[in-house]
Amino acid sequence: MSVINQSRVLNTRAMGQRFVLSLAIALLLDRPIAADTNVAVSPGLTDLSGLSVVNAKMATEKVPRLCKKARKKSSYRGDYLDNFRTLKEGRSGWLYRDYDLKKDFGPSKAGYKHLRKLNGALAKRGTQLLIVPIPTRGLVETQQLGKIKYDIKAGRRAYARYLQRLRKVGLQVPALPQLFESLDEPGETQEPLFFARDHHWSSEGARRVAQLTAAHIKTLDIYPVLAKSVFRTHPQARRELDGSLQRAAFKICGKPYPQEQFDEYTTESLATQDLFTDLPEAEVVLVGTSNSKGQLNFNFSGFLSEYTQLDVLNLAQSGGGYGGALKTYLNSDAFVYKPPKLLIWELPGYYSLNNAEFFDELLSQLTGESL
Repeated sequence: MSVINQSRVLNTRAMGQRFVLSLAIALLLDRPIAADTNVAVSPGLTDLSGLSVVNAKMATEKVPRLCKKARKKSSYRGDYLDNFRTLKEGRSGWLYRDYDLKKDFGPSKAGYKHLRKLNGALAKRGTQLLIVPIPTRGLVETQQLGKIKYDIKAGRRAYARYLQRLRKVGLQVPALPQLFESLDEPGETQEPLFFARDHHWSSEGARRVAQLTAAHIKTLDIYPVLAKSVFRTHPQARRELDGSLQRAAFKICGKPYPQEQFDEYTTESLATQDLFTDLPEAEVVLVGTSNSKGQLNFNFSGFLSEYTQLDVLNLAQSGGGYGGALKTYLNSDAFVYKPPKLLIWELPGYYSLNNAEFFDELLSQLTGESL
């Protein structure tokens, strides 16, 4: 077992013991359990009944069945619902959409050429581009698909080919298919990397992808020259989520779903900073989607900092699609006058990246030339 996993196991056991003690005292005194973050149970810990504490509320509340109306494409009218075409019902209250069940990944030949040009233009500025295409929910949460028809093996092969093609045009890409190997290990009980009824990854999904991304970053030639520090992550708060897929289902079917609970984490630097010392320029910048920064905090940038010992400046944007944050940053004075040594681009893997106009605008910003 790795040092990181050992630490997580020990922390989980300690927190579990504190929670059980708190529960016992509360029952003896007939008092409610104190909402103390120091005794909050970490994800996946089981209580005395054997149910996951995180999922206990969801297990006790009734999850409605998806109505027949949700099968009709005509039910998905409007900008919001159009993003969730077409909802399908898996096991244990899980919902999936077409984006989760893609069979093909990546752009056309022209799209790969655009990515090659973008990578080359950034390299001329002294910036190494690393792209993190998050695998879809259908590729990862396969045990919850139930009766949904989806060729998992074919989908995973297509996703792996996509990443390999990105590498062939010069992009740095983590070994994200290793997620599948760990999830498929027999006898292993894994915490879900995604929510049951939301399109975002969970905090655990962010952590696992951050581990693989950090492992790749450490192989880069620039890694030894990047400034290092020590970071530590700890639980911050318990949150409830009314997931995007269940909101779509409610709009169509009119039946409410129970909220899902999850733990938020925060990462802090252990280095002391002199108040009169100028902060160092950002060497590592993260751009991406609401998976990396938004109303919900999944701490992807924090986990990256902990596992790489690098200070990661998080400039991701919620609601900007796969490229909004990248476009904004490349057009900023911060990039123009002081480009980072490493630029991490997080995006959901279901995006095709075929928008020639988008890449034309980026290359125009970087080089003054069009495609």
